[in-house]
Formats: sequence, structure tokens, C-alpha cells
Amino acid sequence: MELKDRVVFITGAGRGIGRALAHAFASEGALVALQGRTKKNLEKVQKELKPHGVRTIVLPGDVSDEGTVSRCVAAAEQQLGPIDVLVNNAGIFASGPVERIDALVFDRVLAVNLRGPFLTSRAVLPGMKSRRRGHIVNIASTAGRHGFPGGAAYCASKFGVAGLTEAMRYDVRSSDVRVTAVFPSTVATDLVRDSLKGFDETKAIRPEDVARAIVALVKMDDRALPTSLEIWQTNP
Repeated sequence: MELKDRVVFITGAGRGIGRALAHAFASEGALVALQGRTKKNLEKVQKELKPHGVRTIVLPGDVSDEGTVSRCVAAAEQQLGPIDVLVNNAGIFASGPVERIDALVFDRVLAVNLRGPFLTSRAVLPGMKSRRRGHIVNIASTAGRHGFPGGAAYCASKFGVAGLTEAMRYDVRSSDVRVTAVFPSTVATDLVRDSLKGFDETKAIRPEDVARAIVALVKMDDRALPTSLEIWQTNP
């Protein structure tokens, strides 16, 4: 897909991988809808994108709330145009063994990490299918391939993203809409720094690495369907 003047909707765009994605797509000439919880962070990224000379919009709100998602998608399409690319990037982390993790915490992780991609995908898919054009990228995690101690909530959400992606791909393939899951391992983001004790940043993937890979996937010719991509750190 040629990205110049295409509309890209990114959730969790205020920090980390989302911020890197915004820069990567803007550098290709795409119009960028920045969605996330914290307006201040989104506005900071919007300011950073000005040198690229592309139109952007800030859309603060909770991605797990159905009404908020509907309003954000509608606002993006009204101000920028039909959404060509959706990157479901927003995510949170919580750890703890099953017998100790609070049910409300478990529910919140699934709400953001799994319900969020479902809601945003559902909101953009009718338009993509009618135009017979579009690409949805769901950012999962290698924790969606392999569990780890204390990862009950997070792994459940990311395994869910993998299943959601595969099912959606079958739903929309005949409409020429592409759906891809990306599975990064440890990425040097604030989320990881705050969550992992003894985190060695020198060995971690950078957000820019993930962003460049996703842009490359989206730019592939429309006849090609990239189903998934795992990105591991070279020397963990």
C-alpha cells in the first residue's frame, strides 16, 4: 500500500511503540490519528510530527469503552478521511500468579489489551470492506505465544489478540482487507521499564525497530498477505 495521504489510526499513540509508529507513518506522508488515554502525551507527539508536514488529529479516550471508540473513529474519518490502516497498539501490563491477582485487575488488562482491539477493529471494518481496501495490524507479544510465571492476565490477553487476529483474517479476506498480528519480545518502553525488575535496556528491541517492521508490512503490495511477524531480541 502506498502510504502518502493514507489515513492511519494508531491506538496507544502517546508513548513507546505508538509514538514510534506515528513518526514512522508520518515520515511516509500518511495522515495520522493519534488515539490514547493521555491527551498531554498525544499533543506532545502531534507537535513532534509537525516537521513531517502531514495532518494529524488527537483523540484522547479509553480504548476499552465502546462509545469512546465509536466517537474517536468517527472524528478521525470526519477530519482526515476514511481509515486505511488501523494499528491496535494500546496495552497495559499487570503481573501476579493466578491465586493472587485481583479479578478487577485481570478484567482491566483484558479490557484494554483484547476488548480494545475488538472494538476499534469492529468500528473500522465496515468501511474497509466496502472500499475493499485496508490493513489492520494487531500488536500482540511473544507472551501471546509462550506463557511465563506471573503472566496470567497479560498472556491471556495477548493469546486472545492472536486468536482474534486469525478469526478476523478469515472474516475479511474475501473483501481484500488484510489483518496481521505482530509479536514483539521485550521492547524498551516505559511500560517495560516500570514492570520488569532488573531490565537490561541494552539488549532490548527499540520501539523504532517494531515501527519500521510494521510500516514495511503495510507497504507490501496488496496482493501479499502478511499474516504474522515475530520480532525477537538478538541476544536476550
